[in-house]
Amino acid sequence: MYELLQRYGLWAVFFGTMIEGDLTLLFAGVLARAGVFALEEAMLVGMMGGFVGDSLSYLIGARFREQAGKLQFFVRSRPRIEKLMRKFGVLSVFIVKYVYGLRTASAIFWGLAQFGYVKFALLTLASCAVWVGILAGLGFSFATGIEKLIGDLHRIQIVLLVAVIIIATVYIITRFERRVIEEEKEFFSKEKDE
Repeated sequence: MYELLQRYGLWAVFFGTMIEGDLTLLFAGVLARAGVFALEEAMLVGMMGGFVGDSLSYLIGARFREQAGKLQFFVRSRPRIEKLMRKFGVLSVFIVKYVYGLRTASAIFWGLAQFGYVKFALLTLASCAVWVGILAGLGFSFATGIEKLIGDLHRIQIVLLVAVIIIATVYIITRFERRVIEEEKEFFSKEKDE
Protein backbone atom coordinates (compact mmCIF):
# COMPACT_ATOMS: atom_id res chain seq x y z
CA MET A 1 0.00 0.00 0.00
CA TYR A 2 2.81 2.35 0.92
CA GLU A 3 4.51 1.73 -2.44
CA LEU A 4 1.26 2.44 -4.29
CA LEU A 5 0.87 5.70 -2.40
CA GLN A 6 4.44 6.67 -3.20
CA ARG A 7 4.01 5.81 -6.87
CA TYR A 8 0.53 7.27 -7.48
CA GLY A 9 -0.08 9.49 -4.46
CA LEU A 10 0.89 12.74 -6.13
CA TRP A 11 -1.26 11.89 -9.15
CA ALA A 12 -4.14 11.30 -6.76
CA VAL A 13 -3.46 14.69 -5.17
CA PHE A 14 -3.42 16.35 -8.60
CA PHE A 15 -6.69 14.84 -9.85
CA GLY A 16 -8.33 14.96 -6.43
CA THR A 17 -7.59 18.66 -6.12
CA MET A 18 -9.00 19.26 -9.60
CA ILE A 19 -12.30 17.74 -8.51
CA GLU A 20 -12.70 18.19 -4.74
CA GLY A 21 -9.75 19.82 -3.13
CA ASP A 22 -10.46 20.29 0.56
CA LEU A 23 -10.28 16.68 1.75
CA THR A 24 -7.64 15.84 -0.83
CA LEU A 25 -5.36 18.56 0.49
CA LEU A 26 -5.88 17.58 4.11
CA PHE A 27 -5.06 13.96 3.25
CA ALA A 28 -2.05 15.11 1.20
CA GLY A 29 -0.74 16.89 4.30
CA VAL A 30 -1.28 13.76 6.38
CA LEU A 31 0.52 11.61 3.80
CA ALA A 32 3.37 14.11 3.64
CA ARG A 33 3.67 13.91 7.42
CA ALA A 34 3.81 10.10 7.10
CA GLY A 35 6.73 10.48 4.66
CA VAL A 36 4.93 9.21 1.55
CA PHE A 37 6.08 12.33 -0.31
CA ALA A 38 7.45 15.74 0.60
CA LEU A 39 5.06 18.45 1.76
CA GLU A 40 6.49 20.82 -0.87
CA GLU A 41 5.71 18.28 -3.61
CA ALA A 42 2.16 17.85 -2.34
CA MET A 43 1.67 21.62 -2.22
CA LEU A 44 3.04 22.20 -5.73
CA VAL A 45 1.02 19.34 -7.24
CA GLY A 46 -2.12 20.39 -5.32
CA MET A 47 -1.72 23.98 -6.51
CA MET A 48 -1.37 22.83 -10.12
CA GLY A 49 -4.38 20.48 -9.80
CA GLY A 50 -6.51 23.29 -8.37
CA PHE A 51 -5.33 25.67 -11.09
CA VAL A 52 -6.08 23.20 -13.90
CA GLY A 53 -9.51 22.37 -12.42
CA ASP A 54 -10.41 26.05 -12.09
CA SER A 55 -9.11 26.79 -15.60
CA LEU A 56 -11.18 23.98 -17.12
CA SER A 57 -14.28 25.26 -15.32
CA TYR A 58 -13.56 28.80 -16.55
CA LEU A 59 -13.17 27.53 -20.12
CA ILE A 60 -16.45 25.60 -19.88
CA GLY A 61 -18.17 28.84 -18.88
CA ALA A 62 -16.43 30.85 -21.59
CA ARG A 63 -16.86 28.35 -24.47
CA PHE A 64 -20.20 26.74 -23.70
CA ARG A 65 -22.02 29.72 -22.29
CA GLU A 66 -25.57 28.60 -22.97
CA GLN A 67 -25.15 25.04 -21.68
CA ALA A 68 -22.94 26.06 -18.71
CA GLY A 69 -25.49 28.63 -17.57
CA LYS A 70 -28.12 25.87 -17.30
CA LEU A 71 -26.06 23.44 -15.20
CA GLN A 72 -28.09 22.65 -12.08
CA PHE A 73 -25.27 23.13 -9.55
CA PHE A 74 -24.37 26.43 -11.22
CA VAL A 75 -27.97 27.69 -11.16
CA ARG A 76 -28.20 26.87 -7.42
CA SER A 77 -24.84 28.50 -6.65
CA ARG A 78 -25.18 31.62 -8.78
CA PRO A 79 -27.02 33.83 -6.24
CA ARG A 80 -24.34 33.15 -3.59
CA ILE A 81 -21.55 33.84 -6.08
CA GLU A 82 -23.17 37.10 -7.17
CA LYS A 83 -23.55 38.13 -3.54
CA LEU A 84 -19.85 37.44 -2.90
CA MET A 85 -18.95 39.34 -6.09
CA ARG A 86 -20.92 42.41 -5.01
CA LYS A 87 -19.34 42.35 -1.57
CA PHE A 88 -15.73 41.39 -2.35
CA GLY A 89 -15.23 41.91 -6.09
CA VAL A 90 -12.34 39.96 -7.58
CA LEU A 91 -11.26 38.85 -4.10
CA SER A 92 -14.20 36.45 -4.23
CA VAL A 93 -11.89 34.23 -6.33
CA PHE A 94 -9.98 33.67 -3.07
CA ILE A 95 -13.04 33.33 -0.85
CA VAL A 96 -14.89 30.69 -2.90
CA LYS A 97 -12.11 28.18 -2.20
CA TYR A 98 -13.35 28.02 1.40
CA VAL A 99 -17.10 27.85 0.70
CA TYR A 100 -18.13 24.31 -0.10
CA GLY A 101 -19.70 23.88 -3.53
CA LEU A 102 -18.77 27.28 -4.95
CA ARG A 103 -15.28 26.74 -6.36
CA THR A 104 -16.26 25.14 -9.69
CA ALA A 105 -19.42 27.21 -10.08
CA SER A 106 -17.44 30.39 -9.45
CA ALA A 107 -14.89 29.57 -12.15
CA ILE A 108 -17.76 28.89 -14.59
CA PHE A 109 -19.28 32.23 -13.54
CA TRP A 110 -16.05 34.08 -14.35
CA GLY A 111 -15.94 32.33 -17.72
CA LEU A 112 -19.54 33.30 -18.46
CA ALA A 113 -18.76 36.88 -17.47
CA GLN A 114 -15.81 36.86 -19.92
CA PHE A 115 -13.62 38.29 -17.20
CA GLY A 116 -10.47 37.62 -19.19
CA TYR A 117 -8.55 34.40 -18.79
CA VAL A 118 -5.15 35.96 -18.02
CA LYS A 119 -6.55 37.99 -15.11
CA PHE A 120 -8.54 34.98 -13.91
CA ALA A 121 -5.51 32.67 -14.23
CA LEU A 122 -3.28 34.98 -12.18
CA LEU A 123 -5.94 35.38 -9.48
CA THR A 124 -6.80 31.69 -9.32
CA LEU A 125 -3.12 30.65 -9.26
CA ALA A 126 -2.52 32.95 -6.29
CA SER A 127 -5.70 31.76 -4.57
CA CYS A 128 -4.76 28.11 -5.18
CA ALA A 129 -1.33 28.70 -3.63
CA VAL A 130 -2.89 30.15 -0.46
CA TRP A 131 -5.65 27.51 -0.32
CA VAL A 132 -3.24 24.62 -0.78
CA GLY A 133 -0.80 26.06 1.74
CA ILE A 134 -3.49 26.39 4.40
CA LEU A 135 -5.18 23.01 3.94
CA ALA A 136 -2.12 20.86 3.24
CA GLY A 137 -0.35 22.67 6.08
CA LEU A 138 -3.25 21.90 8.43
CA GLY A 139 -3.19 18.27 7.35
CA PHE A 140 0.55 18.11 7.94
CA SER A 141 0.38 19.89 11.30
CA PHE A 142 -2.58 18.00 12.70
CA ALA A 143 -1.92 14.61 11.09
CA THR A 144 -2.32 12.69 14.33
CA GLY A 145 -5.70 14.22 15.11
CA ILE A 146 -6.90 13.77 11.53
CA GLU A 147 -5.79 10.11 11.52
CA LYS A 148 -7.73 9.59 14.76
CA LEU A 149 -10.80 11.28 13.24
CA ILE A 150 -10.52 9.09 10.13
CA GLY A 151 -10.31 6.04 12.39
CA ASP A 152 -13.38 7.24 14.30
CA LEU A 153 -15.21 7.89 11.04
CA HIS A 154 -14.31 4.40 9.86
CA ARG A 155 -15.85 2.92 13.01
CA ILE A 156 -18.93 5.13 12.61
CA GLN A 157 -19.29 4.00 8.98
CA ILE A 158 -19.20 0.37 10.09
CA VAL A 159 -21.84 1.01 12.76
CA LEU A 160 -24.02 2.87 10.23
CA LEU A 161 -23.62 0.08 7.69
CA VAL A 162 -24.68 -2.51 10.28
CA ALA A 163 -27.66 -0.32 11.26
CA VAL A 164 -28.73 0.06 7.62
CA ILE A 165 -28.48 -3.71 7.10
CA ILE A 166 -30.58 -4.35 10.23
CA ILE A 167 -33.20 -1.76 9.25
CA ALA A 168 -33.37 -3.09 5.70
CA THR A 169 -33.73 -6.65 6.99
CA VAL A 170 -36.52 -5.70 9.41
CA TYR A 171 -38.27 -3.75 6.65
CA ILE A 172 -38.09 -6.67 4.20
CA ILE A 173 -39.29 -9.15 6.83
CA THR A 174 -42.25 -6.96 7.89
CA ARG A 175 -43.26 -6.41 4.25
CA PHE A 176 -43.03 -10.13 3.63
CA GLU A 177 -45.09 -10.87 6.77
CA ARG A 178 -47.76 -8.33 5.72
CA ARG A 179 -47.96 -9.86 2.29
CA VAL A 180 -48.33 -13.36 3.76
CA ILE A 181 -51.04 -12.15 6.15
CA GLU A 182 -52.91 -10.40 3.32
CA GLU A 183 -52.67 -13.50 1.12
CA GLU A 184 -53.97 -15.66 4.00
CA LYS A 185 -56.89 -13.27 4.53
CA GLU A 186 -57.72 -13.40 0.82
CA PHE A 187 -57.43 -17.18 0.81
CA PHE A 188 -59.72 -17.61 3.85
CA SER A 189 -62.23 -15.07 2.57
CA LYS A 190 -62.44 -16.97 -0.75
CA GLU A 191 -62.92 -20.26 1.12
CA LYS A 192 -65.75 -18.72 3.20
CA ASP A 193 -67.46 -17.46 0.06
CA GLU A 194 -67.32 -20.92 -1.51
